[in-house]
Formats: sequence, structure tokens, C-alpha cells
Amino acid sequence: MKSAFVCLLGFGNFLAFANASTEPASLRSASPSIHHGSLKTEQATIKREVKGEDDSFLAPINKKIPGQFSGRFQFLGIYRDYESVGYGHSSTLGAMLNYRSDRWEGFDFGAAYNYAGVVLDGGRSAITANGDIHVLNEIWLRYHFDVLGGEKTSLLGGRNIFNGEVFRKDDFRQKARAIESIQLQSEDIDGFRITLGHAVKMSNWIDTSDRWDFNDFGDVFGVGYDTDGVTWGEVLYTGMAKWEMSFFNAYAWDISNLMGARIQYDYCDEASLIFYYRHEQNVGRADTRRSDAYGVSYRQKIGGVTLEPGYFGVHGSGLLFQEGTTGINHPLGSSMMICTSQFAGGSDTAYIKATTKVGKTFLYALYNYTWHDSRDQKFDGQELNVIVKHPIVEHLTAGMKAGIGYRDEKSGNENVTFSDVRLFLTYTF
Repeated sequence: MKSAFVCLLGFGNFLAFANASTEPASLRSASPSIHHGSLKTEQATIKREVKGEDDSFLAPINKKIPGQFSGRFQFLGIYRDYESVGYGHSSTLGAMLNYRSDRWEGFDFGAAYNYAGVVLDGGRSAITANGDIHVLNEIWLRYHFDVLGGEKTSLLGGRNIFNGEVFRKDDFRQKARAIESIQLQSEDIDGFRITLGHAVKMSNWIDTSDRWDFNDFGDVFGVGYDTDGVTWGEVLYTGMAKWEMSFFNAYAWDISNLMGARIQYDYCDEASLIFYYRHEQNVGRADTRRSDAYGVSYRQKIGGVTLEPGYFGVHGSGLLFQEGTTGINHPLGSSMMICTSQFAGGSDTAYIKATTKVGKTFLYALYNYTWHDSRDQKFDGQELNVIVKHPIVEHLTAGMKAGIGYRDEKSGNENVTFSDVRLFLTYTF
């Protein structure tokens, strides 16, 4: 505890820019993401599971076939009350089946199918956005260049879940965000992870209209015309003690060019500073727009609780690459309602995130207050989200997410209150 407070005092003279973490991975259901960790670690994990550590009902099948099946069943009930619109509630029952092959002659293969069906519709489905889903969310083929000397270099093509700076997994409901792309990834240079790719379509995590399906990026960003997709690159550097630096660029053809950086400095084991910058500007036939986002957060572990206060501001136009589209690697990218419009141009947001674990129960809270200096957003807003997750028995977990938001209108309109409650029952296998 003493060292934690020493770090807290030692950080007092630093200035900064932003935050790297999103909703913790432990809050999201498993999916065969191929981005996290080294390729060797992933391969070793698969081999261990196939050799007998798999205790799901699919274990007898997995022991007899090359590769491995996994998945989940999930009940999701949502209740929302937007004072200006009304209330609605809905429940869905979802299923996901994944397959991941062993590696053969440098190749491996993966696929995942997601389904969700409505079991109770209480009306106003546009508010809850919790409806039917049926999509082959992943189907990819990857070649590893280890046979040619590139031990940690691979080329992947197809549909897959990518969790980096430009695209985020965000498995918030019945499915994770996925992209249809070709990707080259390498960790062969010591301390670096380099990703280059081009995506032509994207499937989002939310069931609004057909956003759960794979759509052209013109639809993803709402520009009203088809585009040639998104070409992006990311460089993550971890070769210097106490530092993690990520630089990224994404060119959404005929829409916008994104450039950004995320830099984390670990002052000690209990404390970190995270700097953040993001710039977007129109390209091609797109309407003129320009935005700059800056942020800073300070992460401090005190006993069993991790606190993370921070600031995030967007100047100029609103962000296109954010939670509702491609995702954003920031705590504000896991808000439940986005009722404060924290990604709008002319917004400034102060927030604090807290996480802890009591026994087997995981607790998470995020509070943010946003004030606006814009002709388009004539209010100040605040939102509080709380998440509780507890394992009931092996493979079965219960989760509850609750949020409340409030808008203090500045234009003579009535103030508005928002509320959101979600119940998850998740069985993984």
C-alpha cells in the first residue's frame, strides 16, 4: 500500500493526453480473436485444450478431431427508459459456435457463427436494439511464415474479430464486431507488433437495422454511398521498460483519414499515465470536416481497487471512428447509452473508472460528465454505468449492467433522464 501512495505522489508533476483501456476483457464472452498475444502463445493454448483440458460437453468431439469447437449460449434482457421517447424492453436468446483448426503446413483456419432470436418483445425495439441476429461472423484462413523463417509473421484473409486501435472487438451484447479483410501481422522485430490491413466490410456489435450484418463502410459511417473500404496500419512498441507506445493510421476511402497515438508510461507496478491523441480529416468526395481529440488518464491501484480518472476532449467535428462505428480504445468507448455525446465536436469530458474484485464477483463502474461548446449540442450531460459479473457454477456466469444518464438542457428544452438495465446469463463451452 505504501508504494502505491509513493507512486501517486510521484506522478503529481506530469502532464498528459489519454487512456488505453476499454471495458475489461473479463466482461466479454470469449471469441476466437486472432490479435491478442503472440502466435506461439495462441498455438500452445490450443494444443493444451485439445490434449484434455477441455471439460465442456464438446470435449469428446474435440479429442477426436483436429482443431477445436467452442462457443456459448446467452440470454440477454434489456430494459430502457428514455424520458423524451418512452420505455421499451426485449429479451433474446443467443448462440455462438466457433471452430479453430490446428496448424498444418503453415496454415490454420477459423470460423464462428452467431445467432440470436427474440423471446420477448416489449415494444419500442428501436430503443433496445436487441433483436434477431444470424451471421457467419468469422471465416478466415491464415498462413504463418515460420516455415520461411518468419516465426511470428502471418497473413490472414476473410472475416475475423480484430482487437486493436482502429477496430475494437466490443462484444457488448450477442456478438462481437468483425471485419472482412486481409491482414499482415508480424512480431519478428523484437519489441514491435506491426499490423497492415485492408477491410472492405464490417459487422457491428449492435442490432440496429442490419448493423449486425456485414456492410460497406459507407453504411458504417453513414455517408450515403459505397466506398473502397478502410486501409489501416498499426505499430505497437513495448521494447522499452515501463513504456507502451502505439501509433496508427486508417484511411477510410472517400470518407476520412485517421491518425493517432496512444502512449502509456508505467511509473511503477501500481500506477500508470496514459496519453492519447487522435486526428481525423475528410478525404476524397467526403464533406469537409476536421477533428482533433486529446486525452489523459492516470491509473492507480490502491489495495484491491483500481481507479482511473481522466479527461477526453474533441475539438472541431465529431469523431467518425468511435464506439458506434469501428470502436475506440478508450474507457469512454464502453459507455452504455452515450447519452452525453462524448464523441461530438466541441465536447469536453471528465471521467473516472473503478474496477475491483470481491471474492469471485467482478465490479466495474464508469462515471463521466460532458460539457459542450457547440451549436449542435446544447446541453451538459452525465452518465453512470455499473457492471457486476459473478460465476454461478462452472461455465455459467450471471452479469448485470445498469446505467443512468441525465442531460441538462441549455436551449429551453426540458431536462432529460435516461436509464438502462441489462441482464446476462452466459454459458460457455
